[in-house]
Amino acid sequence: MKKLSSFIFIIFISIFTSLSFAADWLDKEVPSFCQAYKSYFDHVGIACEYGIAGWKTKEIATETVQKGIQKHANTITAGNEFKPQFIMAWWGNNPKVTNTTFKATNGVTIKTPELKGFGSVDAMLQICKERGLQMRGHVLVWHSQTEEAFFRQDYDKSKPYVSKEEMTARQEWYIKTVLEHIQNWEKVNNDGKKIIWCWDVVNEAVGDGGSELRKESSWFNIYKNYDFIVNAFRFANKYASKDTLLCYNDYNCNIPAKRQGMIKVLDNILAARNDKTLPTRIDAMGMQAHISKYVKVSDYEKAIQDFLAKGLDVQITELDIATEEKYDEDELYRVYKDYFTMFIKNRKIKDKNGITAITIWGINDEATWLNSPSQIKWHKNTIQYPLLFQLKGNSYQPKKAFYGVIEAAKEYKN
Repeated sequence: MKKLSSFIFIIFISIFTSLSFAADWLDKEVPSFCQAYKSYFDHVGIACEYGIAGWKTKEIATETVQKGIQKHANTITAGNEFKPQFIMAWWGNNPKVTNTTFKATNGVTIKTPELKGFGSVDAMLQICKERGLQMRGHVLVWHSQTEEAFFRQDYDKSKPYVSKEEMTARQEWYIKTVLEHIQNWEKVNNDGKKIIWCWDVVNEAVGDGGSELRKESSWFNIYKNYDFIVNAFRFANKYASKDTLLCYNDYNCNIPAKRQGMIKVLDNILAARNDKTLPTRIDAMGMQAHISKYVKVSDYEKAIQDFLAKGLDVQITELDIATEEKYDEDELYRVYKDYFTMFIKNRKIKDKNGITAITIWGINDEATWLNSPSQIKWHKNTIQYPLLFQLKGNSYQPKKAFYGVIEAAKEYKN
């Protein structure tokens, strides 16, 4: 009977995908991405924007997108709204410094600036509550999209950097403030039930072209070593609930030299996990997976296995597949299917580390970040089609690649 049902499913998919993908993602005939993978991964997600006043893109703020994500995912990642730049909301200006002070674990007392961007954070939490979704928190510490004034004396971007000691106090205050804001929202508005199940504590600390830390970073310019990364995991462990997972997140994991840099980061975090005063905790390696159709599945699998060997689980956090100089729907279908087959093979099982979560970085091709001016130049100025859905009019329509993902789950043999 199982073989017969699988055969019928394959015939159905063959017929359905030949209809020029006219179906909408909410149609009953369209399988649920999340349900297809519920026996393989704890979390299956789609990244989205909330939509800020004046922005062209408004995604999770719209009912159509809410319903579609509710069907196809059990978690979302905010494309921007949880990043420091958006939570600070200083927008390149020097912030208002409040009369509130904070005494850090290292004994340093600082004045604290005003954080003005929790409105969009709270709005996304409310949508998740109403739709039965969870969220990955992205991100606490990042060299990019963090206001420069945060690193400078008197929170004045024209002044020199603060000392390591003061920066550590500011880092602790920021992490504490964000995590406690989320926890308080969940307590007051969601009966204490968790919406944020995981945080990217530090993002993209390793530079390109080698295994060293990223030099074009105010974090690095102040510390010149791994301390700001290790401290972030100390503070996240101190202020996050113990059932909130903590991750390091980075890209180009399939490149051996850069992967060695990531392993150095993990080793430094893990070395402090038994510290008696302020221990670190890290639960998973976040592999962004912004990859090209030319990246071999076997090369990416090697990266996964290297991280699993550190005793950590893996989360695929920002998956999209660049179609490069030519978009061939059949080719993208095969690549997605091959990758998801490999992901299932390396899933977490009892008493063994593995992949626990997968998030697609974006909803539809028309809104992908890969077609932003800063990214398209890397793809020879060619429009990219890296995602599972396309937007036609007001209809989000599954592409052939979507059915490749569904087929991988249906056909996998244990």
